Amino acid sequence: METRTFTCISCPIGCRLTVEIEDGKINEISGNKCARGVTYAENEIYNPKRTLTSTVRIIGGTLEQLPVRTREPIPKGKMKDAMLYLKDLKVEAPVALGDVVVSDFLETGIALIATRSVDKKDQLTKNS
Repeated sequence: METRTFTCISCPIGCRLTVEIEDGKINEISGNKCARGVTYAENEIYNPKRTLTSTVRIIGGTLEQLPVRTREPIPKGKMKDAMLYLKDLKVEAPVALGDVVVSDFLETGIALIATRSVDKKDQLTKNS
């Protein structure tokens, strides 16, 4: 039998969960103070996911980097591929907060979105 412990991040309580696993199946989950802890533990064992937050290069913008994140969590196993993809990604300014940068990020069906607006360099000069 294998025992894993981790902190639940489903709510602000941050319960310390203990999960007992035997033959690849969960036998027992303990330490949760709400039902969300059980769901979080099951997902963490069978299909862990994370929201990716990073930056990408922006061309012609008032900033050099555009902050981005996935709209929903993506499989944790895709994080390395995601970072390699983002390393070469370039976005053209202007970009508005919430704009979709990549609609089907790494073929997950999940969008990569901008988390900040960035104007074009020349737009800022014209509006000043």
